[in-house]
Amino acid sequence: MRSSRQRSHRLSRWGRGSVLPLVLGVLLVLSILMTALLRLPGPLRRSVAHVAYETQEMYLAESAVIAKIEGFSDGYFAELPVVESRVLGPWTLWQAGKFQFLLGHAYGRYSASEWAHCAVSLEQNLRERILQSDGLRSLSGNRRFFNLDSTFMGRASSVALNVSDGDLTLDLGRSGAFAENSGRVSVRSFMAKVEGDVKIRGNVHFDTLRIYAAGNVALQGAVSADFIEIFGLAGVTVSGNVSLGGILLSKRNVEISGHAKMGFPSIAVAVGYRGNRLALLEKAVFEGVALAPSGVLDRDSSAVLLDSSRALLPFCMDSRPVVFARRRL
Repeated sequence: MRSSRQRSHRLSRWGRGSVLPLVLGVLLVLSILMTALLRLPGPLRRSVAHVAYETQEMYLAESAVIAKIEGFSDGYFAELPVVESRVLGPWTLWQAGKFQFLLGHAYGRYSASEWAHCAVSLEQNLRERILQSDGLRSLSGNRRFFNLDSTFMGRASSVALNVSDGDLTLDLGRSGAFAENSGRVSVRSFMAKVEGDVKIRGNVHFDTLRIYAAGNVALQGAVSADFIEIFGLAGVTVSGNVSLGGILLSKRNVEISGHAKMGFPSIAVAVGYRGNRLALLEKAVFEGVALAPSGVLDRDSSAVLLDSSRALLPFCMDSRPVVFARRRL
């Protein structure tokens, strides 16, 4: 452990020394480009100036992120914007100027106890995110929805529920306020904390889907989501023509089967003290980190697991941060 920390410290010092010329070089190039603009004709100068300004914003934002990754404090380079940070699901979101960067942590091997500690952090983060969301509605007893129409959602395109003393079922895909021409339902954001089981099926697309359940969570049918956070204490099952990306977490079992796909970057963890199982079966495809730290990883010959140096770990694992997505606000 000590040698690992010493090596990390040496790499950090090396990184700080190497990133300084890089950031200063970027600032110098930008200064030269802006000076050259002054010699162009008026109309062309305005067009090029707009492109140069946006390029400058991007390079300054990226330089600020590089500096922060290498350990420089905010304000060390006066020209660079301050980097704001917050947790987004299993990853970290940094904002510098008009750009957002999504960070994971470089892949490494960790003990079962370290994964158990990380799982607790992920679970608590998800629970708090749901219960502290705007417009949270509290319901009691078994709940089943065949559509999320304007009567239920009002003018919003998102739902946040706290369901006590019962199960929750979403059986979507029929006509409703947010159905597309193809009949597919589109929901910007759905989140729910449920004391029982959760079942989601049908022909539906979620921009974001967050579920925290004390029972089992099952996703079936033509369900897709750009980003998910799902915790099922008793288990999580994903099967059928399902396409997702994000995190699946259970203290018992996680099973992905029947051509279901979890796209990069995804994380699936079945973490418990004994008998927990993570299964990839029946031509399932998983791109990211899938493991059962203190249990069994069950994968049949038809399943595909793309777990390589591209894999990213959650914010609660202490390793080198890696930027894997960037977008302009």
